[in-house]
Amino acid sequence: MKPINEQINPEMVIQAQKLAKFTHLLHNILPIECRNHVAVANIRNQNLMLITDSPVWTTRLRQLSPQILQYIQENSTDTDTGSGNNQVIHHVQIRTRYSPAGAEALHASKTARKPAPRISEKTAELLSQSANSIDNEKLKTSLLKMARHVDSSIPTRNKR
Repeated sequence: MKPINEQINPEMVIQAQKLAKFTHLLHNILPIECRNHVAVANIRNQNLMLITDSPVWTTRLRQLSPQILQYIQENSTDTDTGSGNNQVIHHVQIRTRYSPAGAEALHASKTARKPAPRISEKTAELLSQSANSIDNEKLKTSLLKMARHVDSSIPTRNKR
């Protein structure tokens, strides 16, 4: 089996290095409040493509694009990745990439740990009794785990 660095296309590695270097340059010139809302998406045909997360930041960056372009042109001599051809940028394109409404909240709710369900003391007692009468160890362990989720604030129903 080949090592991972032999399986990756060298041109992709060079492109990724360029994107990282232009991202670093971009973060040097941008106001702090903009940095988390913009990313360098691509460099192609002497165009630097920037992606923002909302139209507000797109407008703000378009206002800053002459300064961004000038700074990138003056400092991009540092972006030579060893390929021998330094990337000269003549134009900055800024686009908005919309994320679905509530996508962050949905992702957070999926990754957030749900609290363990709570049961009454009577239910816990019944689960423990059942577990003690079962020979299957996995099932017994599972029932005993469930029995530990007692919530003493849950009222116990009495049969009438």
